[in-house]
Amino acid sequence: MFKVWTERELPADLEAAFDGLAEVVGPPPADPAERYRDLPGSHAIIAAGGAFGADVMDRSPELLVISRTGIGYDKVDVAAATERGIGVCNTPDGPTISTAEFALALLLSAAKKLKLAEGQLRRHPEGRDFYKEHDAIELYGLTLGLVGFGRIGRHVAKVAIALGMKVEIYDPYVPADVAEQLGVTKIDELDELLRCADAVSLHLPLTPQTRHIINAERLALLKPGALFINASRGALVDEPALIAAIEAGRLGGVGLDVTEPEPPLPDNPMLPREDVILCPHVGSASVAGKHRILEATVANIVSVLRGQQPRDLINPDAWPAIERKRSAKA
Repeated sequence: MFKVWTERELPADLEAAFDGLAEVVGPPPADPAERYRDLPGSHAIIAAGGAFGADVMDRSPELLVISRTGIGYDKVDVAAATERGIGVCNTPDGPTISTAEFALALLLSAAKKLKLAEGQLRRHPEGRDFYKEHDAIELYGLTLGLVGFGRIGRHVAKVAIALGMKVEIYDPYVPADVAEQLGVTKIDELDELLRCADAVSLHLPLTPQTRHIINAERLALLKPGALFINASRGALVDEPALIAAIEAGRLGGVGLDVTEPEPPLPDNPMLPREDVILCPHVGSASVAGKHRILEATVANIVSVLRGQQPRDLINPDAWPAIERKRSAKA
Protein backbone atom coordinates (compact mmCIF):
# COMPACT_ATOMS: atom_id res chain seq x y z
CA MET A 1 0.00 0.00 0.00
CA PHE A 2 1.14 3.52 -0.75
CA LYS A 3 1.34 6.35 1.79
CA VAL A 4 -0.03 9.87 1.20
CA TRP A 5 1.07 12.73 3.48
CA THR A 6 -1.28 15.68 3.47
CA GLU A 7 -1.08 19.27 4.72
CA ARG A 8 -4.87 19.59 4.43
CA GLU A 9 -7.55 17.51 6.10
CA LEU A 10 -9.47 15.67 3.41
CA PRO A 11 -13.26 15.34 3.32
CA ALA A 12 -14.44 11.76 3.77
CA ASP A 13 -15.52 11.37 0.14
CA LEU A 14 -12.07 12.34 -1.14
CA GLU A 15 -10.15 10.26 1.38
CA ALA A 16 -12.28 7.33 0.20
CA ALA A 17 -10.72 7.72 -3.25
CA PHE A 18 -7.54 6.16 -1.79
CA ASP A 19 -9.39 3.16 -0.33
CA GLY A 20 -7.26 0.07 -0.84
CA LEU A 21 -4.61 2.06 -2.69
CA ALA A 22 -3.01 4.23 -0.01
CA GLU A 23 -3.22 5.27 3.61
CA VAL A 24 -3.55 8.99 4.31
CA VAL A 25 -1.43 10.60 7.05
CA GLY A 26 -1.88 14.17 8.28
CA PRO A 27 -2.41 17.04 8.60
CA PRO A 28 0.93 17.61 10.35
CA PRO A 29 1.29 18.82 13.96
CA ALA A 30 1.22 22.58 14.56
CA ASP A 31 4.68 22.47 16.16
CA PRO A 32 7.17 23.39 13.39
CA ALA A 33 9.75 21.05 14.90
CA GLU A 34 7.33 18.14 14.44
CA ARG A 35 5.97 19.19 11.05
CA TYR A 36 7.59 16.43 8.98
CA ARG A 37 7.44 13.75 11.67
CA ASP A 38 5.17 11.49 9.60
CA LEU A 39 6.60 12.30 6.14
CA PRO A 40 9.28 9.56 5.84
CA GLY A 41 8.04 6.64 3.78
CA SER A 42 5.50 8.74 1.90
CA HIS A 43 4.89 8.22 -1.79
CA ALA A 44 2.76 11.34 -2.33
CA ILE A 45 2.33 14.77 -0.77
CA ILE A 46 -0.78 16.92 -0.81
CA ALA A 47 0.91 20.32 -0.66
CA ALA A 48 -1.07 23.31 0.56
CA GLY A 49 0.87 26.33 1.79
CA GLY A 50 4.19 24.80 2.77
CA ALA A 51 7.53 25.07 0.99
CA PHE A 52 8.91 21.90 -0.57
CA GLY A 53 12.58 22.07 -1.39
CA ALA A 54 15.19 19.36 -1.81
CA ASP A 55 15.64 19.06 1.98
CA VAL A 56 11.99 18.11 2.44
CA MET A 57 11.95 15.76 -0.55
CA ASP A 58 15.00 13.93 0.75
CA ARG A 59 13.11 13.00 3.92
CA SER A 60 11.21 10.48 1.81
CA PRO A 61 13.29 8.90 -1.01
CA GLU A 62 10.21 6.87 -2.02
CA LEU A 63 8.35 10.03 -3.00
CA LEU A 64 6.61 9.89 -6.40
CA VAL A 65 4.51 13.05 -6.58
CA ILE A 66 3.87 16.41 -4.91
CA SER A 67 0.36 17.60 -5.78
CA ARG A 68 -0.43 21.27 -5.12
CA THR A 69 -3.84 22.43 -3.94
CA GLY A 70 -3.99 25.37 -6.34
CA ILE A 71 -2.52 26.82 -9.50
CA GLY A 72 0.73 28.26 -8.18
CA TYR A 73 3.72 26.01 -7.52
CA ASP A 74 6.32 28.66 -6.68
CA LYS A 75 6.92 27.04 -3.28
CA VAL A 76 7.93 23.73 -4.85
CA ASP A 77 11.45 23.29 -6.19
CA VAL A 78 10.44 21.74 -9.51
CA ALA A 79 14.04 21.25 -10.68
CA ALA A 80 14.93 19.35 -7.50
CA ALA A 81 11.79 17.24 -7.86
CA THR A 82 12.59 16.36 -11.47
CA GLU A 83 16.15 15.44 -10.53
CA ARG A 84 14.77 13.03 -7.90
CA GLY A 85 12.11 11.47 -10.12
CA ILE A 86 9.24 13.24 -8.38
CA GLY A 87 6.27 14.60 -10.26
CA VAL A 88 4.84 18.02 -9.45
CA CYS A 89 1.16 18.64 -10.16
CA ASN A 90 -1.17 21.58 -9.70
CA THR A 91 -4.92 22.13 -10.08
CA PRO A 92 -5.25 24.83 -12.75
CA ASP A 93 -9.05 24.59 -13.05
CA GLY A 94 -9.96 24.23 -9.38
CA PRO A 95 -9.61 27.81 -8.09
CA THR A 96 -10.76 29.61 -11.25
CA ILE A 97 -14.33 30.62 -10.47
CA SER A 98 -13.90 31.38 -6.77
CA THR A 99 -10.71 33.39 -7.24
CA ALA A 100 -12.15 35.34 -10.17
CA GLU A 101 -15.25 36.17 -8.15
CA PHE A 102 -13.05 37.27 -5.26
CA ALA A 103 -10.98 39.55 -7.49
CA LEU A 104 -14.22 41.10 -8.77
CA ALA A 105 -15.44 41.49 -5.19
CA LEU A 106 -12.23 43.36 -4.34
CA LEU A 107 -12.68 45.54 -7.42
CA LEU A 108 -16.28 46.42 -6.61
CA SER A 109 -15.55 46.94 -2.91
CA ALA A 110 -12.64 49.26 -3.69
CA ALA A 111 -14.65 51.20 -6.28
CA LYS A 112 -17.67 51.59 -3.98
CA LYS A 113 -15.45 52.34 -0.96
CA LEU A 114 -17.31 49.85 1.22
CA LYS A 115 -14.67 49.66 3.94
CA LEU A 116 -14.68 53.46 4.31
CA ALA A 117 -18.49 53.63 4.37
CA GLU A 118 -18.79 50.91 6.99
CA GLY A 119 -16.11 52.55 9.13
CA GLN A 120 -17.87 55.91 9.01
CA LEU A 121 -21.15 54.31 10.02
CA ARG A 122 -19.57 52.49 12.95
CA ARG A 123 -17.86 55.65 14.21
CA HIS A 124 -20.71 58.07 13.53
CA PRO A 125 -24.04 56.21 13.52
CA GLU A 126 -25.98 59.46 13.25
CA GLY A 127 -25.55 63.15 12.67
CA ARG A 128 -23.66 63.01 9.35
CA ASP A 129 -24.71 63.38 5.74
CA PHE A 130 -23.15 60.15 4.55
CA TYR A 131 -24.65 60.44 1.07
CA LYS A 132 -23.15 63.86 0.53
CA GLU A 133 -19.70 62.77 1.72
CA HIS A 134 -19.51 59.48 -0.18
CA ASP A 135 -17.80 59.61 -3.58
CA ALA A 136 -17.73 56.05 -4.96
CA ILE A 137 -16.50 55.18 -8.43
CA GLU A 138 -18.86 53.95 -11.15
CA LEU A 139 -17.16 51.19 -13.15
CA TYR A 140 -19.45 51.33 -16.18
CA GLY A 141 -17.50 52.64 -19.16
CA LEU A 142 -14.12 52.50 -17.41
CA THR A 143 -11.14 50.44 -18.60
CA LEU A 144 -10.04 47.40 -16.64
CA GLY A 145 -6.44 46.35 -17.32
CA LEU A 146 -5.75 42.67 -16.70
CA VAL A 147 -2.09 41.75 -16.25
CA GLY A 148 -2.17 38.07 -17.19
CA PHE A 149 -5.02 36.46 -19.09
CA GLY A 150 -5.22 32.82 -18.05
CA ARG A 151 -8.24 31.00 -16.68
CA ILE A 152 -8.92 33.41 -13.83
CA GLY A 153 -8.27 36.55 -15.86
CA ARG A 154 -10.65 35.37 -18.59
CA HIS A 155 -13.45 34.76 -16.10
CA VAL A 156 -12.87 38.21 -14.59
CA ALA A 157 -13.04 39.71 -18.09
CA LYS A 158 -16.43 38.12 -18.83
CA VAL A 159 -18.01 39.65 -15.75
CA ALA A 160 -16.29 43.02 -16.20
CA ILE A 161 -17.61 43.21 -19.77
CA ALA A 162 -21.09 42.40 -18.45
CA LEU A 163 -20.69 45.35 -16.05
CA GLY A 164 -20.07 47.59 -19.06
CA MET A 165 -16.31 47.90 -18.63
CA LYS A 166 -13.81 47.94 -21.46
CA VAL A 167 -11.18 45.25 -20.87
CA GLU A 168 -7.58 45.47 -22.01
CA ILE A 169 -5.02 42.76 -21.33
CA TYR A 170 -1.28 42.33 -21.16
CA ASP A 171 -0.19 38.74 -21.72
CA PRO A 172 2.63 37.92 -24.18
CA TYR A 173 1.35 34.34 -24.50
CA VAL A 174 -2.14 35.23 -25.74
CA PRO A 175 -2.48 35.93 -29.49
CA ALA A 176 -4.25 39.15 -30.42
CA ASP A 177 -6.91 37.30 -32.42
CA VAL A 178 -7.76 35.11 -29.41
CA ALA A 179 -8.09 38.22 -27.25
CA GLU A 180 -10.37 39.79 -29.86
CA GLN A 181 -12.57 36.68 -29.97
CA LEU A 182 -12.99 36.97 -26.20
CA GLY A 183 -14.03 40.61 -26.43
CA VAL A 184 -10.87 42.18 -25.02
CA THR A 185 -8.05 44.26 -26.47
CA LYS A 186 -4.48 43.02 -26.24
CA ILE A 187 -1.86 45.63 -25.32
CA ASP A 188 1.69 44.66 -26.27
CA GLU A 189 3.51 46.64 -23.57
CA LEU A 190 2.76 46.43 -19.86
CA ASP A 191 3.67 50.08 -19.32
CA GLU A 192 1.13 51.15 -21.94
CA LEU A 193 -1.59 49.11 -20.24
CA LEU A 194 -0.82 50.68 -16.88
CA ARG A 195 -1.01 54.19 -18.36
CA CYS A 196 -4.41 53.57 -19.94
CA ALA A 197 -6.31 51.57 -17.33
CA ASP A 198 -8.70 53.01 -14.76
CA ALA A 199 -8.36 49.79 -12.74
CA VAL A 200 -5.61 47.16 -12.82
CA SER A 201 -5.94 43.56 -11.66
CA LEU A 202 -3.04 41.07 -11.51
CA HIS A 203 -3.47 37.47 -12.66
CA LEU A 204 0.08 36.19 -13.10
CA PRO A 205 2.05 33.25 -11.76
CA LEU A 206 5.01 34.12 -9.56
CA THR A 207 8.27 33.40 -11.39
CA PRO A 208 11.73 34.99 -11.28
CA GLN A 209 10.61 37.11 -14.24
CA THR A 210 7.37 38.32 -12.64
CA ARG A 211 8.65 38.97 -9.10
CA HIS A 212 8.09 42.68 -8.35
CA ILE A 213 6.82 43.22 -11.89
CA ILE A 214 4.82 46.05 -10.32
CA ASN A 215 7.43 48.38 -8.84
CA ALA A 216 7.69 52.09 -8.02
CA GLU A 217 8.30 53.06 -11.64
CA ARG A 218 5.27 51.17 -12.89
CA LEU A 219 3.02 52.34 -10.07
CA ALA A 220 3.93 55.89 -11.10
CA LEU A 221 2.48 55.16 -14.55
CA LEU A 222 -1.02 54.55 -13.18
CA LYS A 223 -3.64 57.23 -13.62
CA PRO A 224 -4.21 59.32 -10.49
CA GLY A 225 -7.10 57.68 -8.66
CA ALA A 226 -6.71 54.30 -10.38
CA LEU A 227 -7.86 51.14 -8.60
CA PHE A 228 -5.30 48.40 -7.94
CA ILE A 229 -6.27 44.75 -7.31
CA ASN A 230 -4.09 41.72 -6.59
CA ALA A 231 -5.60 38.30 -5.89
CA SER A 232 -2.65 36.39 -7.37
CA ARG A 233 0.70 36.47 -5.51
CA GLY A 234 2.00 39.10 -3.11
CA ALA A 235 5.54 39.05 -4.46
CA LEU A 236 4.35 40.27 -7.86
CA VAL A 237 4.33 43.70 -6.22
CA ASP A 238 7.10 45.69 -4.56
CA GLU A 239 5.05 46.22 -1.41
CA PRO A 240 6.98 49.19 0.03
CA ALA A 241 6.52 50.94 -3.32
CA LEU A 242 2.79 50.18 -3.23
CA ILE A 243 2.54 51.52 0.32
CA ALA A 244 4.34 54.69 -0.75
CA ALA A 245 1.87 55.17 -3.64
CA ILE A 246 -1.08 54.66 -1.30
CA GLU A 247 0.28 57.08 1.30
CA ALA A 248 0.95 59.66 -1.43
CA GLY A 249 -2.76 59.51 -2.35
CA ARG A 250 -2.10 58.35 -5.92
CA LEU A 251 -4.56 55.44 -5.89
CA GLY A 252 -8.33 55.57 -5.66
CA GLY A 253 -8.58 52.25 -3.85
CA VAL A 254 -6.64 49.03 -3.33
CA GLY A 255 -7.89 45.46 -2.90
CA LEU A 256 -5.38 42.76 -1.93
CA ASP A 257 -5.86 39.10 -1.14
CA VAL A 258 -2.10 38.54 -1.08
CA THR A 259 0.87 40.25 0.56
CA GLU A 260 4.59 39.77 1.01
CA PRO A 261 4.99 38.18 3.54
CA GLU A 262 1.77 36.34 4.33
CA PRO A 263 0.09 37.07 6.60
CA PRO A 264 1.11 40.76 6.72
CA LEU A 265 3.14 41.83 9.72
CA PRO A 266 1.08 43.46 12.50
CA ASP A 267 2.71 46.85 11.85
CA ASN A 268 1.93 46.83 8.11
CA PRO A 269 0.65 50.37 7.47
CA MET A 270 -2.00 49.11 5.05
CA LEU A 271 -3.93 47.25 7.77
CA PRO A 272 -5.68 50.25 9.38
CA ARG A 273 -6.35 52.15 6.15
CA GLU A 274 -9.94 52.41 4.94
CA ASP A 275 -8.87 52.82 1.31
CA VAL A 276 -7.18 49.39 1.35
CA ILE A 277 -9.06 46.10 1.55
CA LEU A 278 -6.63 43.51 2.85
CA CYS A 279 -7.53 39.81 3.00
CA PRO A 280 -5.52 36.73 4.10
CA HIS A 281 -5.21 34.85 0.77
CA VAL A 282 -8.68 33.31 0.83
CA GLY A 283 -9.74 34.05 -2.74
CA SER A 284 -10.36 30.44 -3.71
CA ALA A 285 -11.70 29.43 -0.29
CA SER A 286 -15.36 28.96 -1.13
CA VAL A 287 -16.96 25.67 -0.12
CA ALA A 288 -17.29 24.64 -3.77
CA GLY A 289 -13.83 25.94 -4.67
CA LYS A 290 -12.02 24.12 -1.88
CA HIS A 291 -13.69 20.82 -2.68
CA ARG A 292 -12.99 21.21 -6.41
CA ILE A 293 -9.31 21.93 -5.70
CA LEU A 294 -8.87 18.98 -3.34
CA GLU A 295 -10.75 16.69 -5.73
CA ALA A 296 -8.32 17.56 -8.54
CA THR A 297 -5.33 17.24 -6.17
CA VAL A 298 -6.40 13.75 -5.13
CA ALA A 299 -7.13 12.74 -8.74
CA ASN A 300 -3.57 13.67 -9.75
CA ILE A 301 -2.13 11.50 -6.98
CA VAL A 302 -4.42 8.55 -7.70
CA SER A 303 -3.32 8.64 -11.35
CA VAL A 304 0.37 8.49 -10.38
CA LEU A 305 -0.14 5.69 -7.85
CA ARG A 306 -1.99 3.69 -10.52
CA GLY A 307 0.81 4.21 -13.02
CA GLN A 308 -1.06 6.70 -15.19
CA GLN A 309 0.47 10.07 -16.13
CA PRO A 310 -1.69 12.73 -14.46
CA ARG A 311 -3.38 15.42 -16.51
CA ASP A 312 -1.82 18.29 -14.54
CA LEU A 313 1.82 17.13 -14.44
CA ILE A 314 4.06 20.21 -14.55
CA ASN A 315 7.33 18.36 -15.14
CA PRO A 316 6.61 15.58 -17.66
CA ASP A 317 10.36 14.99 -18.06
CA ALA A 318 10.23 13.27 -14.67
CA TRP A 319 7.63 10.71 -15.74
CA PRO A 320 9.99 7.90 -16.86
CA ALA A 321 11.82 8.04 -13.51
CA ILE A 322 8.50 8.14 -11.65
CA GLU A 323 7.36 4.99 -13.48
CA ARG A 324 10.58 3.19 -12.58
CA LYS A 325 10.26 4.12 -8.90
CA ARG A 326 6.62 3.09 -8.83
CA SER A 327 7.38 -0.24 -10.50
CA ALA A 328 10.09 -0.94 -7.94
CA LYS A 329 7.61 -0.27 -5.16
CA ALA A 330 4.92 -2.46 -6.76
